[in-house]
Amino acid sequence: MIAVIGGVSFLVDIRLKPPARDVELQKKQDEEALRMAGIDPDSGMDMTAGGQKLEGFSQYYERTMRQQASENYWSEVGAGSGQFGGYDPVVDDNNTDIRVTTSGCAFNVARLLASEHGEDVCFVSVIGDDAFGLTARCELEQAGVDVSGMKTVSGSTPVSVEMHNIIGDLQFQRESSVIMDELTPEVIDRSAEILDAADIIFVDGTVPAGTLDYISEKYSGKSRIFFDPGSIAGGVRFADSAMKAHCVLPGRMEAEAMSGLQVLGMDQLMAAGQAFEERGVDRVIITLKGGGLYYKEGTCSGIIKPERKLTFAETRGAGDVLSAAVVAASAGGAESLEAAAGAGIEAAAEFLKDAIDERPY
Repeated sequence: MIAVIGGVSFLVDIRLKPPARDVELQKKQDEEALRMAGIDPDSGMDMTAGGQKLEGFSQYYERTMRQQASENYWSEVGAGSGQFGGYDPVVDDNNTDIRVTTSGCAFNVARLLASEHGEDVCFVSVIGDDAFGLTARCELEQAGVDVSGMKTVSGSTPVSVEMHNIIGDLQFQRESSVIMDELTPEVIDRSAEILDAADIIFVDGTVPAGTLDYISEKYSGKSRIFFDPGSIAGGVRFADSAMKAHCVLPGRMEAEAMSGLQVLGMDQLMAAGQAFEERGVDRVIITLKGGGLYYKEGTCSGIIKPERKLTFAETRGAGDVLSAAVVAASAGGAESLEAAAGAGIEAAAEFLKDAIDERPY
């Protein structure tokens, strides 16, 4: 049996799209820009200059107005009555892609282990007494996960809001996860019977540092503990704790937070692997941007690369897919870390097989 300890969150993912190419919409944006500049778009009269007609109006229109239209279109909320930059913008109802999904490293791994790998899984966590918490519990139950280790407390289930610009870069992020402070040693003890029977305990980085220490002290000699930080903040919690883990599964930047070392080239990957080993970690897997991973188990280490390297594609979720596959392979008796890591790469590649690897603009 596999026990999974960690967080549930709801991700609100907002992705801006380039301004629409619709001719009528572009015309409205252009006219709005002219009015902002004090020019009557119908006559070309400069209303700020006593109504004089601009010389070279057509050239001005093409050169200046379109640039200003674009700037106005994407301007942030400004002064005045809460309008965009103090004026009424022309809004394209389809200029954003908004997705709301149940998320969280531990949540995803528990769901995947049960639904995709057929493992006997129990989930230990805290959720709020809100609609999000009820939804998360129901989704796990539908996937076949034992949710008896989940505790409902008064408050809001964690919510993360991310906004990406038109080229896909993260521009804004806010997260409310205060409730995770309620994941205390007492909550762990509520599931002692389950955890005592677990061969593998998977833990993510939303668990408070003090609780990480408690899990390590109580179970590191009984079960194989796998730790996935899930974020840089999770890596910092690991660094602040004295947790002992059988296997760690960070990304490159998370590995930096966990080890205190810069991790870029092969030499630095090896140094980070050595640092984890000195801390008592038996197995290390560091996932790399664009696909591939570095693994280390004792004197055996190396790089495993996927058949297709992704540079621009959206890869969200692939790390959790890889972690779940590594845990499942380990539970199934994989002979080596290399074999388990290979299973993880294959699962992630399958997850990303339809990803389009091109610039989003």
